[in-house]
Amino acid sequence: MNIKKILSDFGSWIFAGLTFLGFIIIYAGIGGRGRYKATGETNFYFVAIGIVLVLPFLIYMLKTKILINKAEDEESKRIADLIRTGDKVIVNLDNLEIQSNSYKQEIEVGSGYNTRNEYIDVNHNVILIDVPYNNDSIKYKLNIDMDTTKLKMHFAIKQETELYIDPTNPNNNYLDLRFLES
Repeated sequence: MNIKKILSDFGSWIFAGLTFLGFIIIYAGIGGRGRYKATGETNFYFVAIGIVLVLPFLIYMLKTKILINKAEDEESKRIADLIRTGDKVIVNLDNLEIQSNSYKQEIEVGSGYNTRNEYIDVNHNVILIDVPYNNDSIKYKLNIDMDTTKLKMHFAIKQETELYIDPTNPNNNYLDLRFLES
């Protein structure tokens, strides 16, 4: 294994452990002592130490949320720019190649004596499109987790959709499949 990966995993476990320890210290500091013992008085030093241990986790969660929102905003801006300024190519949905892999997966539901096995349907569909563009061919591959029959019905109803391509960078493209969300 890579030493960098090992240290990263070790750091993650330490981070999680300190966060858990911080919550325990906060609980002990506010007087929680157990089910059958009377609660003690609040120890503000313990609460402060617990907050200091939990604070990096809260900062990490806030930073992650901000980065995810920023990435989603950039992606929606990229798509809006492509729709507004990109070349529009009509794609006939009848000429698609759909490779599907559907199976039932066994999962265990419940806990203790109330466990039982249930089977869920898993659908993996890979859509391959070869679109001619400017004397070249753009190969588009898309993974969709939807029942194959429903997917083919949506494609039969819609019949065609648009592929938006950036004229300066053909690898920057967007296939409009928003009709599958309804």
